[in-house]
Amino acid sequence: MATVHIPAHWRDLAGGRETIEVSGNTLQRVLEGIAREAPELGAILMDGSTLRGEVAIAIDSEVTENDPLQPVPEGAEIFLIPAIAGGS
Repeated sequence: MATVHIPAHWRDLAGGRETIEVSGNTLQRVLEGIAREAPELGAILMDGSTLRGEVAIAIDSEVTENDPLQPVPEGAEIFLIPAIAGGS
């Protein structure tokens, strides 16, 4: 199982939860698990079966390339990182 940490402004999409426990040995499987556990959050993260470009993911504090085949070790801590916009 991996622990997925939900950013504060997306927690309402996950039933108010700060984390979700999902199984999966690849990033794609983890994302599918998120979509099963919290469908509204899954819709924000995914465009069909593809991760949206405005979302970054860190596995055990290492930002990934969002490769769906990225291995996810057992017990991983996964952080969802929404895009930050602004400035001039």
